[in-house]
Amino acid sequence: MVRKYVDVICLNDKAGNMKPLYLMWDEMKKIPILAIKEICPRSSLKAGGSGLRYTCMFSYNRIRHLYSDRGKWYVEMQESVI
Repeated sequence: MVRKYVDVICLNDKAGNMKPLYLMWDEMKKIPILAIKEICPRSSLKAGGSGLRYTCMFSYNRIRHLYSDRGKWYVEMQESVI
């Protein structure tokens, strides 16, 4: 597994919480995040690194982990997909 860094459109509320709304895939495809199932501090055991892990539901009930690590966002991907 490797990291794929992505752009994320977030809502930052007045309490200082970040809520990712959209994931920008390859700068051209805007993918809506339909629900956030869990937010927790975790390490990415497959791709390395640590930070906040957002368990996000995208269309078609697809669930992926989105990581926020020191201001950068990434998802774990198979090397053959990139």
